Amino acid sequence: MAHRPILILLGALALSSPLVAAQDAGHAGHHTHGAAADGDRPAQSATVQWTRFPLLLPAMAGRGERNTARLRMVNLASAGVRVYAPDGPPQRREADFPVEAGRASIRPTTAATGNYHWLVARQEVGNAVNIASSAWYFSNPGTAPKLLLQQVKHELEIVPLRLPREHGSYRESEKWPFQVRYQGAPLAGQRVTLETEFGSRSTLTTDAQGQLLVLFPRDFPPPEAASRSRGQGESHGRRRAQFVLSTDKNDQDKHYLTAFNYHYTEEPGRRQSLAWGAVFGLIGMAAATPLLLRRSGGMRKET
Repeated sequence: MAHRPILILLGALALSSPLVAAQDAGHAGHHTHGAAADGDRPAQSATVQWTRFPLLLPAMAGRGERNTARLRMVNLASAGVRVYAPDGPPQRREADFPVEAGRASIRPTTAATGNYHWLVARQEVGNAVNIASSAWYFSNPGTAPKLLLQQVKHELEIVPLRLPREHGSYRESEKWPFQVRYQGAPLAGQRVTLETEFGSRSTLTTDAQGQLLVLFPRDFPPPEAASRSRGQGESHGRRRAQFVLSTDKNDQDKHYLTAFNYHYTEEPGRRQSLAWGAVFGLIGMAAATPLLLRRSGGMRKET
């Protein structure tokens, strides 16, 4: 009986140590922006299970393709991707890139233009118009995308009112503003669906200015579980996942479905706080050990 408190403490230490190690080692996924960073993600199939809406996703980039981004289409069949630049000569601010076997290679519209570019892929079948849009950060210097976001690019649009800064990101538990427009005008009272690849789903409605605040859910699984489910090993950087915002509208004989997809990252400090919580718990157990030993000694004397 005298050794039971010590055995309990040792068992707790053994169980808690993997938790701390998992927090330190659980850097699965990627965090950096840009073509090279996104291109490092493994190529996947032409469909995903977490959404039925059209997506433009990163695909694996080949070697020797600096400043070139590889995309793959999901839930969409389009002949091309149109790229909009934030600046440059007027005749060079838009460029079309062909799609082959559901994939496209895109570049800045001019070699010297960097920063965010806007991407659009479009499919029309009968009276149905399906549109996928996204953003891509090229590392060259370039104009901030304020005017780019205001530019009308197609009929029904979901547009972020601002994009994360370089090396920044949308993050869990944060609210970011978006706007829905139709024919360039804000669309009030419009229902918008948010979906994430971790299974979160919510519906929001735009205000009188066509705007909505999107709260990114705190839905990242534990790092070790994410690594097992995705077959990923350990890597450095904050983990990230895909999300999509979608909405639709009927106008006369046309049905428009539009979607904007991008990635978001886990909440900063979440894993560190878990690790420190485990450490402080161990300290507390260690501090309680002398009391347990004295109590155990007292019980032996009474018996």
